[in-house]
Amino acid sequence: MKGMNKRAIFINLIAAILARAVFLNINPVAIGYFGAVYLNKSGRFILCIATLIGMTTVMPIVDVVKYSIIMLTIMVVISLIEKKEKKLPVPVMGGIAGIITSTITLTKGFMTIDFNYYVTLAILEGILVFALVGIFHKGVNYIMYSKKGQTIGNEEMISVGIISAMIVYALPGITWYGVSVVQTGAFFAILLLGYKYGAGAGAIAGTGCGMVIGLQRNMLEISMSTNNDLLSIIGMLCMLGILVGMFRGTGRLGTGLMYGATGILLTYIAEGNLLISNVGAISSSVIIFILFPGSVINRVNNSEIVLGEEIFAKQNLQHIGKDKLRDFSDSFKKLSSTFRSIADTKMALSRRDINQIFDDLSDKLCKNCENCEVCWKNEFYDTYKSAFLMLNSAEHNGAVLERDIPESFSKRCIFLKDFIYETNKGLELAKVNLNWQNRMAESREAIAGQLLEVSNIINDFSRDLYGTVEVKDSKETLITKTLLLNHIDVKKIAILEKRNKKQEIYITATTKRGRCITTREAANIISEVFGKKMRPADGTKNIISRDTDTFVFVEETTFKTLTGMAKATKENEKISGDNYSFIHLGNGEMIMTLSDGMGTGAMACAESESVIELLEQFMEAGFREESAIKLINSILVLKSEKQSFSTIDMSIINLFTGICQFIKIGASTTFIKREHWVESISSTSLPVGVFNQVDFDGITKKLYDGDFIIMVTDGVLDCIIDQDKEKFMEDVIMNITSQNPQEIANIILDKAIEQNNYTAVDDMTVIVAGIWKK
Repeated sequence: MKGMNKRAIFINLIAAILARAVFLNINPVAIGYFGAVYLNKSGRFILCIATLIGMTTVMPIVDVVKYSIIMLTIMVVISLIEKKEKKLPVPVMGGIAGIITSTITLTKGFMTIDFNYYVTLAILEGILVFALVGIFHKGVNYIMYSKKGQTIGNEEMISVGIISAMIVYALPGITWYGVSVVQTGAFFAILLLGYKYGAGAGAIAGTGCGMVIGLQRNMLEISMSTNNDLLSIIGMLCMLGILVGMFRGTGRLGTGLMYGATGILLTYIAEGNLLISNVGAISSSVIIFILFPGSVINRVNNSEIVLGEEIFAKQNLQHIGKDKLRDFSDSFKKLSSTFRSIADTKMALSRRDINQIFDDLSDKLCKNCENCEVCWKNEFYDTYKSAFLMLNSAEHNGAVLERDIPESFSKRCIFLKDFIYETNKGLELAKVNLNWQNRMAESREAIAGQLLEVSNIINDFSRDLYGTVEVKDSKETLITKTLLLNHIDVKKIAILEKRNKKQEIYITATTKRGRCITTREAANIISEVFGKKMRPADGTKNIISRDTDTFVFVEETTFKTLTGMAKATKENEKISGDNYSFIHLGNGEMIMTLSDGMGTGAMACAESESVIELLEQFMEAGFREESAIKLINSILVLKSEKQSFSTIDMSIINLFTGICQFIKIGASTTFIKREHWVESISSTSLPVGVFNQVDFDGITKKLYDGDFIIMVTDGVLDCIIDQDKEKFMEDVIMNITSQNPQEIANIILDKAIEQNNYTAVDDMTVIVAGIWKK
């Protein structure tokens, strides 16, 4: 009883009433409703008791025993199925309930004389039970789990209408001052449902209530003419239901008055005179409707319009966001092209540069020389030829030597030594300028590369944003219902599917009656319903309490990893230049990163630490590894006049598939330890920070249950004295029997340092990750 809420109590109250809906001495309505509610797994014992109580008020004790045996048999069969953790579809439940009902009814027929009659009755009752389980299930779910303002679908509308009609049929013929309570309830149900859900719901309610009143006309105190039949009652009430739906826009008062006047008029036409019972039932239903709490009556559903507007707005915002991001991406790409166009480098001085040097010299030395007229007027041709030869010498040798100057010019020039000195001085200055121009061009090239990578990142993010789609809401409804049965009230839920087809569930929820439920327990419930193993996302709160909060659940990975690390610092050094990291990303990837800074000591440590921290930040932000590496390389190129080199060794493990991508930039060999052999992966690329355009080796391998990835810095291999260092390391790894990654790392480091008399010739680091299936 503690686990039941108001809706559950209401559902069980309906069960007690519907258990009175007996006809032809059978009660398929009670069993059909019992089977529909029993699927919800909550309050099953109370449901059984409520149904039996309702039956005892209208049925003989023998029949009550019969139906108690039917319900007990259904409960036993369902419990056996659920022990095997199998889901029970509604048709299967209906089939089980129908077969059990038919079988026990047929068994009862063996003890009677009129066996053929019971065969027909058993078949009829079994078919009705099968059908009613499916019909009632939709209405029960809507009553139990519908949210405020939720639109009722056609199937739910029909189901609720039939449940309402059966309630009217099952109620006893109570009158109050000559007015039938049942008839008043029927007229009120038509008015309420038609006003709340429209003409369709009103017509369905009118049809159902018309059938019930027609079947119950001998039980109710209603005087009818001999020409009046079931169809006329159904038609009249159906018209009333449609009328309510048409006039519900006039408000409660207008709709109620119109309904009352039309109802009295139609009954007068049908009966030929006004009867107090008819007028009283219609009038009382209108009065109840007008006085009914506005919070219930006036909740006319507009959620379809709101939902449509939300979807339309969301789609347009998504398109706008995508277009804006692509505009940003194009802008950065154009900016990158502009920087690249002004980033041309020159390998040597051009002829134009050398000509400019000689022009400056002639203007500086020759202009004021007393032999200027002789050289540049009387001997112009010879002087020009000598200048041309000196230009060629400067272009090839990088400087002008005295032996390169023609004899005629050297005899004629009275400032020859000054001329040679100033010429070479100008050449040196031009070379310095050329070097700085090239450095500026390299910087522009690096900036152009950064801008291009930013463009690629924005463009890739726009595709991720647009690739996120919502899945069908049937799963959302099922999850909401199941969590509510486990005392978790879901206010909002969204299931998103990323571009990699992995799904995430966002729920805003609270618990009932002050309970506290762990998100791990909630994840297990969701997994059972969702059909996929789910877990709370990193950063999600551990407890669902009475305070409303948002929780995120993501798909559980297929594999898990354990890691280990061992390192040693170079002899006489206090700080290791090696750095490493293990990071788990939200997309199900685990990344091992190892970086060896140039040299040893604090400076090398700072370089490798900077590389590791930037990689972690970029990868966690969702950057592709190629973009992250290129950005880091450009940063190191621009960092200072002094070049900064660091190796990058990355192993990116997809924990869903077991696929591992190895990226090596100037890094040492990586080893994969499998069951009976060891595989090595080597690199021939240079470290990052050497050139603007970074080159790296990439290879992909499939990992299996029990495999180990072993990454080492070059200091580990440098300690090995064997000629084939990789082969020696493979043999060491192959002979390790431990399954503990930390022990494996320790053994490898000990074996390596043992080769060099327990002296570390360089910084040494070993990191290990083992992968296992969950």
